[in-house]
Amino acid sequence: MLKATDEGLLTYEEGEARPIKRRLLLNFAAICIMWIFSFTAYSGLQNLESSLNPGVGVYSLAALTGGGLISCLLAPVIISYIGSKGALVVSWIALCIYVGANYYPAGYVLIPGAGIEGLATGLMWTAQGALVTSIAMEYAKITEGSFDHILSKFFGIFCAAFQSTQIWGNLISSLVLVNENSSLNVTTPDYCGRNFCPITIKPETKNTTKAGIHPESKIEIILLSVYMGFSAVGLVVTIIMLRPMKQESNGPTESFRSKLVSTVRLLVTNSNMAMLVPFYLWTGLEQTIVYAEFTMAYVTCEIGIEWIGYTMICFGVTNTIGSPISGFLSKHVGRPTLFIIATALNIGALIAMELWHLARKQLIIFFVIPGIWGLADSIWQTQSAALVGLAFSDKQEPAFSNLRMFQALGFTIGYLYSNHLCEYLKLYIAGGELVLSMILVFIVEFRLRRNSPKTVNLVI
Repeated sequence: MLKATDEGLLTYEEGEARPIKRRLLLNFAAICIMWIFSFTAYSGLQNLESSLNPGVGVYSLAALTGGGLISCLLAPVIISYIGSKGALVVSWIALCIYVGANYYPAGYVLIPGAGIEGLATGLMWTAQGALVTSIAMEYAKITEGSFDHILSKFFGIFCAAFQSTQIWGNLISSLVLVNENSSLNVTTPDYCGRNFCPITIKPETKNTTKAGIHPESKIEIILLSVYMGFSAVGLVVTIIMLRPMKQESNGPTESFRSKLVSTVRLLVTNSNMAMLVPFYLWTGLEQTIVYAEFTMAYVTCEIGIEWIGYTMICFGVTNTIGSPISGFLSKHVGRPTLFIIATALNIGALIAMELWHLARKQLIIFFVIPGIWGLADSIWQTQSAALVGLAFSDKQEPAFSNLRMFQALGFTIGYLYSNHLCEYLKLYIAGGELVLSMILVFIVEFRLRRNSPKTVNLVI
């Protein structure tokens, strides 16, 4: 039973709290496990797509993230009817369709398959954000701990599980493609790195590139079959292990129209949400730099597609380690300090990519850059989610819907201009967007601290 404390707060009695705490932790563990299996397939394909299927691969990634723009807007409405568990089941089925489309990567098959998965991403991430926030809120109530700190810790653990899929997915692809020898073999060495320009590739070079980096059908089928198996396991774990939260059991409480309006209203009427839009865009755009640009213009161009998995494992390792650490450090140093660290790491990596010609002959640089980027990404992903969960704790679903919608837009923009701009221009765009987003984030952090100094931890 709930009992009132001297301060008037409601808490659980000790005997009742233990099984509820266990249920919450098991639910949280189920979310982490299903993400590990499902995103091992997703991450592995995402990193290979632009090199495995040149041209159409990047457009399929744009379709995948573009679909998220629509689904993120509608996700709160759909989830109110089918629940977070139903949303995740639909999402993993869509993932199986996307993996299956890669068996025959023609444009009219791969792009629609990616689009279907894209339509499910909004459901997937909105459900995950709402579930983890709800678990953290109830867990904080039971333990009488700080909601802000528990939320950061939970998101840190989740992001560690999520980002570890970069390790498993890339390890699988590296082992399967170990016998491939498929660099671009361009005639001019200076073509790679910052000078990589898809728009200047000669027709014969394009044909040679596609034939040179696309693995044999048998190898590709083995790789895709492994990924399909992981996707299926993620679906089974969701069905068997995940239990709906209490607040989802009574069905929709708002009409379709009112739920949709609440999502849009939060964006256009809440100044904090509006100022965070460039930051949301950055959390998507920054990932395209490593997933599509670094893998294609630097790794595949210089040393071959078989090295993508090994280099991206460094991204996964640092991301996995950095996620729980950033969640822990947020309690002691605050989000702004972590944001400054992530900004410095990204700027340093962008400078290294810009000055690529000075260090391109050092093999270690192919591992250092994704490692640095992964550490920065661990901060962006954990602390962006924690910031949204804290700033909009009473409007979780529309807030996370907006976060994922603009993150998807950042992905889509990055993928769409990938085939049309030279690499050095993409690096300048990324740097400018990072600086702008950080200026606005610090304004929002200052306003949160001013309005609620006792609940927002802001240490600089």
